[in-house]
Amino acid sequence: MPEELRAYLRERFFVQGPLSPGRFEAELAKRVGSPAKRAPLLKAWRAYLAGGGREAVRSFYQEVLKVPKGEALVYGMHLPFLEFYAQAVPERVEGRVLEVGPFTGALVGYLERKRPDLSWHVLEGVEEAYRLGRERVPEVVWHLGWAEEAELPPFDTLLLLSVFPEGYLGEIEGRLEPQAFWERFRFFPRMAALARLLRPGGLLVYGHGPFLGKCPEGVEEGLKRLGFYGVERVGEGEYVLVLARRPEALTLQAEEAVRPQVAEEGVPVLASGPYPVEEARALLEAGRYAEVLTLLPEDPPPGDPKGREALYLRGRALFALSRFAEAEEALREALSEEAEDYRALALVELGDYQKALPRLEALAARGGRYRLYLGRAYLGLGRYADALRQFVESGLPEAELYIQDTLERIAERMRRFAREGEWSEVSRRAEFVEDLAPRLLTREILRLGLKAALLQGLFARAERYARRLADLDEPEGFLGLALAALRVRSPVELRGQEDLKGVEPYLTEALARAETPEALLLLGMLREREGRYREALYLLEKAASRGEGEVAGLAYHHLAQVKRALRRPLKEVLGDHKRAHALRAYPAPFLFRLAQEALEGGEEVLARELLSRARDAGLGEVEAEDLLGLLDLLERLEGPWAAFSVLYGALAKTPHPPLALLALAYRLSRSFRESLEAEAVRGQYLAALYGEGRLGEAEALLLSELQSRPQALEVLFDLAELYERKGAWAKAAEAWQKALEVAFYREKDLELAREILKNLLFLKPQDESLALYLEELKAVGEGLKALGEEARPLPETPGELLEEDLPRFHGEHLLVVGGHTQLRSRLLPFLEGRGLRVDWFDADSVGVGREALRRIQSRLERAHGLMIVSSYVGHDLSEPVRAQAEALGVPVYIIPGRARGVTGFLRALKDFAPEIFKRALKGVQ
Repeated sequence: MPEELRAYLRERFFVQGPLSPGRFEAELAKRVGSPAKRAPLLKAWRAYLAGGGREAVRSFYQEVLKVPKGEALVYGMHLPFLEFYAQAVPERVEGRVLEVGPFTGALVGYLERKRPDLSWHVLEGVEEAYRLGRERVPEVVWHLGWAEEAELPPFDTLLLLSVFPEGYLGEIEGRLEPQAFWERFRFFPRMAALARLLRPGGLLVYGHGPFLGKCPEGVEEGLKRLGFYGVERVGEGEYVLVLARRPEALTLQAEEAVRPQVAEEGVPVLASGPYPVEEARALLEAGRYAEVLTLLPEDPPPGDPKGREALYLRGRALFALSRFAEAEEALREALSEEAEDYRALALVELGDYQKALPRLEALAARGGRYRLYLGRAYLGLGRYADALRQFVESGLPEAELYIQDTLERIAERMRRFAREGEWSEVSRRAEFVEDLAPRLLTREILRLGLKAALLQGLFARAERYARRLADLDEPEGFLGLALAALRVRSPVELRGQEDLKGVEPYLTEALARAETPEALLLLGMLREREGRYREALYLLEKAASRGEGEVAGLAYHHLAQVKRALRRPLKEVLGDHKRAHALRAYPAPFLFRLAQEALEGGEEVLARELLSRARDAGLGEVEAEDLLGLLDLLERLEGPWAAFSVLYGALAKTPHPPLALLALAYRLSRSFRESLEAEAVRGQYLAALYGEGRLGEAEALLLSELQSRPQALEVLFDLAELYERKGAWAKAAEAWQKALEVAFYREKDLELAREILKNLLFLKPQDESLALYLEELKAVGEGLKALGEEARPLPETPGELLEEDLPRFHGEHLLVVGGHTQLRSRLLPFLEGRGLRVDWFDADSVGVGREALRRIQSRLERAHGLMIVSSYVGHDLSEPVRAQAEALGVPVYIIPGRARGVTGFLRALKDFAPEIFKRALKGVQ
C-alpha cells in the first residue's frame, strides 16, 4: 500500500519523499534561489505557523502554489499521515463522501481509486487550490468555500483529515489536555458548524495530522458532549483516527458552545461585566501580547464603548503577534480613529496597499513608522520614487532594508529603460536619487546614470557620476572622466582634434582596473598619434576583439591605419577596413578608394567585394572628380553595363552634363546599343555635339552607327535631319529614301512609310519616281482591304498626300521656337500658303540672350499658339518661353522626340490646330 501511494503521488503530484516541517525553509531555498522571490512564501509560512487564522491559511497555500512544484512541499510534510489515511479510511467510509480541505486533491484522488463505488465530493476554500485540483483530480465533485460557511446538502461521510487545527496553531505543546484542546481550537462551536454537512447517522472521520496540540481523548469527549454516538478510536501513537456518528440533534448547540457554562469541569466562564482595559494596556506595554488576548473577549457586545476599546487593544496585540488578518478585523470593528490608524498598518501587512494608502498619506506628517508603512504601500504599488522618499524621511533604522530593496527595483527599471533606449528616463531616475540623498547612489545607478548623462551630452553631471565611481575604484568612473573632459558622448564621436594626451592618466587608471574596450581604443588612438605604432597595435587589437558595435568598428579602422604605417601586407590592411565597415559603415567614396587601392595592389577579389559594398552604400555620394576613376574601376571589374548604369544615373541628375561624360556614356553603351538607355544617351550626345557646332563629329557618329545597324530607323532619321540642317538635300533625300524602304519592306509599317514619303515629296516634289512608291502603298492598302483588314486610303496625287488632313488657316498667328534654318526656310512658304502667319525663331539664326528673349515674348503676346521643336536641335530659350506662354494663357505644343523632318512638324501642327482655332475665336489679336 505505501509503495502504491508513493508512486501515485510521485507521478501526479511530484512528491519525492517525506519532508520534516523544520526543513521547509531549507527545501524552499533549494527550489527558489532568489531570496526576494521566496520572501513572500516565507512570510506566509511564518504567519501560518503562528496561527494567523483563515487569512494566514489562504495566504500560505496561495503562495506555495506559485512555487514550481510547490504542492509537493505540502504533501511531503503530510506524507506519513497520508499513508496512514490511505490504509485506514477506504474500508470504513460509505455513501456520499465529503472531504474538507483537500488542497489539490491528492488523498481524495487515491481514495476514489480504491472505492470507485462511492460518490466522492470535496470542499476547498482556497480558490487557487480549487482550480488546480479540478484539473488534477476531475474524477471527484469539487465545491468552493469554507466549511463553516458552505451551504451543501448533508453527506453520509465527512472526512476531517489534517485540516481542523489549521489557522489555530501558534506556540503550543505537542500534546494538550482536553480543556486546553477545546479552548485552543474552539472545538465546540466549530464542530457544531461542521456537523451541518453530515446527515443524522452519518459517519465523521477525524484525523489531527502532523500538527501539534494532539488530544484524541479530547476529540472523543467533545464529540460525546455534542451528542455523537458510536465514538471509537482507530490506530495508535501519533497515527489515530476518531470515528463517530451524528445524532438527530446536537445536545450542545453551537451558540452555547461559544461560552460553555460548565465551570465544574474546568471550562472557563467569561465575565460579562466591565473589561479589564487598564490591565490589558499594561500588558500591551510590557509586550505580553498573548496574555492580552487571553484577558480580553473576542466578540464584545456591539455599541459598548469599553468593548470597542477592548477590540482596539486586542487588535494591537494581534498585530504585534503578526496575526494581521485577525488584527484588521478587530480594529475595523473598534470604530475609533486610533484603531483606523493601526488598521492601515495591518492592511499594508496584508498586501492591500490601495485601501491603506489614503489613511497613511494623511498620517505621513507624523513621520516615523507611518512614513515607513506609507513607503511600503508605495513600494507594493510600484511607485518606487515615492517609496524611496518616504523610507528616507522616516529616519528609522529598519527602513534601510526597504531602501536597499527600493534602490534595486529602481535600478532594474533603469536597466529596462536602457534596453529600450529611453535614456532620458534613466537620467531622470538617477537625478531623483541623487537629489534625495547622494549617499543612496549605488554602483549600478551610477553606471546607468553616467551612460545616460554622456549620451544626452550632460557632461557636468557625467563628470560628477564618474568621479563618484572613480572614488569607488570602478574603471567606468575613470573612463567617464576622460569622456567628460573630451566633451564627447563616446569614442566614436572623436574627430581627430581632441586632446587625448590630457586624459591619458584617466585612461591608464581605467585600464589598470579592467581592460574596457573604450579605454583601450582611446589609448590606442593616442599612441597612433604619437607614432608609437607597436603599442597602438597591441591596444587596438584588444579593443577590436573585446569591443562591440561602432566601438569595435572604429578600433578596426585605426588598426588598419596602424598596420598601413607598419607596412603590413595590403590584404591584412584592407581586411581590417572591411571588418570596420561591417560594424561602422564607411561612406561610399572611401570604399571606392579602398577598392581602387585593392585593384592596383593585385587583390581583385577583395576589390570586387569592396566595390560591392560601395554600391550598397550608394555611389551617388561619389564626388564628380572621382567619377571617371569609379567608372573605369566598374568597367574593369564588372563590365561596361555596370559602369554605364552608374553613369546613366549620374547624367539623369545633371542638367548640363559635360561632353566628355556623354562621350564616355556613348562608348560604354555600344555593347547594348539597341536598348532604350543607349538610344537616350546617343540623343544626348548628338545634342551636345550640335550645341558645340561639331556637326562633322555628329555625322561621323551617325555613319558609324548606320554601318553597324543599316536597318536602324532612328539612325536614318537623325542622319536625314542632319543633312537637312547642313542643306545637303540630295543626301537628306537619300537617307529618307532608305528609311522609307526599311519602314515599308522590312518593318511593314504603312503609316510610317506614308510619313517618310511625305518628307521625300517635300524635298523632291518633281521626282516622278516617288509616284511609284505611292502606287505601291495604294496596292498594299487594297490588298489589306481584300483580306478584311482596314487601311487608311491614300490620295490620288503626291501633292494631295503632302497636304492631306492639314486644315486651311485664316490668318491665325503661330509662334515656333526651335528647329534649324533649313527646316524653317522650307516650311515657312508652305505654311503661309495655307493661310497661317508664322514667326519662327530657329536655333541656328537666333542667339541666346535677353534681346532674343524679349523679341520672342513681344511676339508671344499676339500669338494664337506656341510650338516648340524639342529635339536635340531645339532652342535653349524654350523653357522660359513656355513659362511665359502659360502665364499669358497661350496654348503650347511640344514636339516630343525627333521631329522626323518636315512631315513630323506638319503632323504636330495638324494635332495642334484645334487649340490655335480656339484661341483665335476668343478674339485675341
